[in-house]
Amino acid sequence: MPEKLALVAGARGIVGGNLVDRLLQQGWRVIGVSRGDGGPTRPNYQHIGCDLLNPAACAAIAPELRSVSHVFYTARASAPEPAAEIAANLGMLRIVMEQLLSQADGLRHVCLVHGTKWYGSHLGAFRTPAREEDPRHAGSNWYFDQHDFITAYQKGKAWTWSTVRPHIVFGIAVGYPFNLVATLAAYASLCRESGAALDFPGSARAYNALSQATDTNLLADAMIWSAQSSEAANQDFNVINGDYFRWCNLWPSLADSFGLRCGEPVSRRMSELMADSDNRWDALVSRHGLASVRLDMLANWHFADFLFKTEWDALSSTVKIRQAGFDRPLATEKSMLDIIAEMRCRKLIPS
Repeated sequence: MPEKLALVAGARGIVGGNLVDRLLQQGWRVIGVSRGDGGPTRPNYQHIGCDLLNPAACAAIAPELRSVSHVFYTARASAPEPAAEIAANLGMLRIVMEQLLSQADGLRHVCLVHGTKWYGSHLGAFRTPAREEDPRHAGSNWYFDQHDFITAYQKGKAWTWSTVRPHIVFGIAVGYPFNLVATLAAYASLCRESGAALDFPGSARAYNALSQATDTNLLADAMIWSAQSSEAANQDFNVINGDYFRWCNLWPSLADSFGLRCGEPVSRRMSELMADSDNRWDALVSRHGLASVRLDMLANWHFADFLFKTEWDALSSTVKIRQAGFDRPLATEKSMLDIIAEMRCRKLIPS
């Protein structure tokens, strides 16, 4: 087979960053594209700074990407208004395919990252366990626009596509606004510093609802598998850890890992509870000699508010991906605790 050269669009995010690491570990050559710098220099890795919403900039670097064989599209643009979010996310993907990859004649696969919002998990109770063939939720969603574009654009071409649909993605990342474990780790660290119990900032119903999560390493492995498996060609896959959980069962373990008393559901927004926490965090960083990372680079209280107000079950079926050949069990509680331990090693939170 020809050499594998991966393009990771959005290479500095929580999904893209961990995917780059995983690809390099498995012997791929990788080009990462994102705004800003690419971090430390590494063998077999090239970073290109580029705004994916700029067609001219993307066209200018297209010659550097003519040998790309696989694309992992992890870029995401957030906007307060749905119409603007759709326009930005569809626009980026269109520019990547039509401008950035205009000279990639050996392209073999394009993998996109979506999620369980496909089923309406953000809107209220939905059919569970959600299956890939379930109908789209009512209303707009940028996932739908990207999916419609990639399936239409691929017709008549030699390459294939796939999409993955995770839920509550977590891993090691700094500066990514949707990393729940980093937010929880910062919250627990501040609770320990003040001597408070680790209260659950949500309702009793949310505390007891069934939920699910996706470790970034598992997601990366599933994406790499889907990019190479004939069974994954032109298919959508739910990618979830090997279990489901209730916060009421997981919360005591989180509290114990910080030496805290496990509190109770308090039905109060985290953005209110932690409104004055920036100065306390700066003092904590100084006192414990931590890495100089601002609190807002680790924690996103509004994102936690969104997750902890979910009072309905969120479950996805993994039958399709397992039957297609990817079956890797992963325990969510252990995964979360391992990431917290790694954050301590990196001095992102106190030991």
